[in-house]
Amino acid sequence: MKKYNNLFKWSLLAIVLTFANCETIDLDQTENPSQISEDLLDPVYTFNYVQIQLADFVDSANSFTQRVTRQMAMTGGNTYNNAFAPVNFNTNWNTGYNILNAVKIMEPKAIANREYYALGASKVIRVYVLMTMVDMYGNIPYSEALQGSGNLNPKFDNSADIYRGLLAELDAAITALSQTNADGSKVQDLYYETQGQWITLANTLKLKMYCNARLPDAAAELGIDVGAKIAEIVTADNFIDEASEDFAFKYGNSRFNPNTRHPLYNDQYEVGGGAYIANYMMWAMTTEKNFGTEIVTTGTLTDPRTPFYFFRQDLNPSDEDTFTLPVVARPDHYDDDPYKSFFNENLTPFIVSNWYTGTSVPDNGFWGRDHGDNSGIPPDSQKRTVAGMYPIGGAYGKNGNVQTNGDKGALGAGIMPIVLSSYVHFMLAEAIQSGIAIGGRTAVAELEAGIRASIKKTVNFIPEYNYTGGVTKPDPAVLAQQESAYVDFIKTKFNAGATNKLELIIKEYFLAAWGNGIEPYNAYRRTGYPSNFQPTREPA
Repeated sequence: MKKYNNLFKWSLLAIVLTFANCETIDLDQTENPSQISEDLLDPVYTFNYVQIQLADFVDSANSFTQRVTRQMAMTGGNTYNNAFAPVNFNTNWNTGYNILNAVKIMEPKAIANREYYALGASKVIRVYVLMTMVDMYGNIPYSEALQGSGNLNPKFDNSADIYRGLLAELDAAITALSQTNADGSKVQDLYYETQGQWITLANTLKLKMYCNARLPDAAAELGIDVGAKIAEIVTADNFIDEASEDFAFKYGNSRFNPNTRHPLYNDQYEVGGGAYIANYMMWAMTTEKNFGTEIVTTGTLTDPRTPFYFFRQDLNPSDEDTFTLPVVARPDHYDDDPYKSFFNENLTPFIVSNWYTGTSVPDNGFWGRDHGDNSGIPPDSQKRTVAGMYPIGGAYGKNGNVQTNGDKGALGAGIMPIVLSSYVHFMLAEAIQSGIAIGGRTAVAELEAGIRASIKKTVNFIPEYNYTGGVTKPDPAVLAQQESAYVDFIKTKFNAGATNKLELIIKEYFLAAWGNGIEPYNAYRRTGYPSNFQPTREPA
């Protein structure tokens, strides 16, 4: 993973941002000590700070969105009211506005120095932060924000007004990115290689915003023909639609001085087990599709992403007891109609392990936790299923203890997926299936493109990965067969008149978004899908 050689400089910048007003030697100051001197904020280094903080912002947003969308288990409480409190959102809020403030302060100097690359890209990041905060919180401070002591109580702007403002800001960012940068600029881009790729991202963020606002009430409030705008962007053909354009932060594998690893790797691959993966996520990925009973024409019917997404530490059914694996009664309401498998209603919902029986671990079992299970934590740190190679840079496959002080798998050299080409294909499939005409594109073709893009990115994630400890490197030919079989299975379901084709699209979007909770959170708010999300264990 690249470009960590200046991390100490960026850390110094963060210190400057925080403590620049703490000088106490000059007692006869003529400058306001409460304001950061613009001389200290070189646009290039501010851009580096903003890039790194963006990954932290997305991670803090994931802390909430991954849990309510059942990627990670919600274990902080048995109801939403006690699982989340206002304090849980402080990091996200503070990180977001720190980014916005840094971009504001650097802009005059960036213009004066003709650092249009750093300025334009920072403006795109600013828009992503603001649109995400609007999507999470609704109305937020915007027009009166970032005035410091000039306005300590900024108003909360209407979310539609903010969206309109952000669309204009993206146009301004594209204008900046279209300018010629200063000679000898030392911009260090942690995401892309050229200014043009940031323009592609800016167009994609417009597309994402239009998709978020495609419902009639939202589109009317925004005052824009959303369908026409989506078609316009797609026709111009400068948006993220292939893997080389993916927007993701790349982590390193250093454990100390500094720790550059993926935050979930830090959490799950040291000691103690870390956060539980949601049983629903693993059930939807494997068991819900009833693999093994379907007939396909190519390959073996399985989701080839599974051993890359999840690493199962324990497959031995003979070493469990009621202490490490407590006997927990399965809630009766799990069998209610809304929660049945989308693919086979005769399957028992949400069973991916033996959590309820305490007798054995099936070979295909996964060790997670139910939604809203805030019961005591057993000594199962070496038994839980943890995130795998993709996207956190963990281990591939199954069977082995990874609670070993961060020395397993790819050592945390993963990514924070933010806007991927697979996501965009699913957005387009959703829009088309919802009645928006986009040239000659079809929903099923975009669905297939999204699945294939997700699978290819996952199985080719770390080509240099060291397959050790008896783990064999997957055969590319076998992976290709599995990809084709999986795509055939989903397309057959879609073309055969799935009960709800839109739900099938969103379900596959949900699976492809592993590692990013923001996308399935927004998709669920737009559509109500997946409709069979595991409910809390508490019936009420």
